[in-house]
Amino acid sequence: AISKVPQNLLMCFATLFICLIIGMGIALIRTYRVPVIAPILDVVIALCKAFPANLILLICIMVYTNTFNDVIKALHLKITIRDVNLIYIAIVALCIVCLPGISEVLRSGLMAIPRGQFEAGYAIGMTSFQTFRDIILPQMFRVIIPMLTNSTLSLMKTTALVNVMGVSDILKGATDAATDAYCFLEAYLAAAIVFWVLGVIIEKIGKSLEKSFSKSVKQMAMR
Repeated sequence: AISKVPQNLLMCFATLFICLIIGMGIALIRTYRVPVIAPILDVVIALCKAFPANLILLICIMVYTNTFNDVIKALHLKITIRDVNLIYIAIVALCIVCLPGISEVLRSGLMAIPRGQFEAGYAIGMTSFQTFRDIILPQMFRVIIPMLTNSTLSLMKTTALVNVMGVSDILKGATDAATDAYCFLEAYLAAAIVFWVLGVIIEKIGKSLEKSFSKSVKQMAMR
């Protein structure tokens, strides 16, 4: 189980990074109600929330296996399906699973910041981008760190489902090792302990970030 920890960490934090970038764009569009695009995103996010995670993972791997050869032929590439690491397909699937939740967390953070903060930035000569970067973002992340930590914990637990796609992870590593000795209970307990330790570490990092952002916002307010 421990030998597969890097795999799960890569899937978790790569997915989190991608979801934060795309989710921020979605949150901004939905918060400030960009015409046409915002209603479409509302429907897409609602649909993604409705599907179970393991169903999305299964659909993604089926779409990948069924369309891979056609796409490769269209692009005139000389690679086979075995040349592609399934972990990248797992990351794409995990992004579909987690993007709605993370974008909602970011949107709640944006909605928690009074619109007067933008006016305050403009009043001292800051541009829209500078105001958002230096005033809105620090305050927003201070608000959402607890929720974002919880989303990261949920994402880490969701990585245990990628074995349905044939991707080796902590749980699959433990059960594979248990097959020879037929000690599956011990394997599940071992995997549970590994996930628990990772969860504690993520919780500690979240609390540290929360304290750090709180101090930075207080220092900004004093200035």
